[in-house]
Amino acid sequence: MDEKPPAKELVVELGSGNGQMLLDLANRNRKEDLFFLGIELNSSLCEQSHQLFPKNKNIAFINGNFEEIISGYKNDTIAMFISILPHPNYIGQEKMERWIPFYKIIFNKLKKHGEFLLVTECTNEMLSPVTIKEYEKWRNWITKTFEGMGFNIKLLADNPPFALSSYYLNQFKNDTERIKILTLLMEK
Repeated sequence: MDEKPPAKELVVELGSGNGQMLLDLANRNRKEDLFFLGIELNSSLCEQSHQLFPKNKNIAFINGNFEEIISGYKNDTIAMFISILPHPNYIGQEKMERWIPFYKIIFNKLKKHGEFLLVTECTNEMLSPVTIKEYEKWRNWITKTFEGMGFNIKLLADNPPFALSSYYLNQFKNDTERIKILTLLMEK
């Protein structure tokens, strides 16, 4: 009797850019038990990511709106979502009424104990240095907001993950006075 190989767990990056970061993660997956899907709206960046695709069979990239694409997945099916430096429309305080419903959908799409890795930044409106008090207030607000949606905060770090690299993440790391990076690893 032929046994089917176990299904791979799905890891989805929202806004995958040129795909390099997701490819790096896929290449580190030695067990090959994960399938990585990058979703990118910018067609030029998505085309760049497609150039990476033939090198790894555990990764794919889709050009499209991630809100629409994610809505097509069944609830409780995705192992992990990754969002690195999301657009202000998906994290800014002034747009909360828009993005909270989206992250609630993300929560529902995650499997039990599925994870959401969010790396985001705190800046002030004048792009001057962010004070410790401003940053702490913002960090408390964002963690309480995601906890209010049902997420359990597993890790809270005041810096980007060491193993992740992207163009903007590298740029922002060099401006630690004006841009404070926060990493949240959350679980359903």
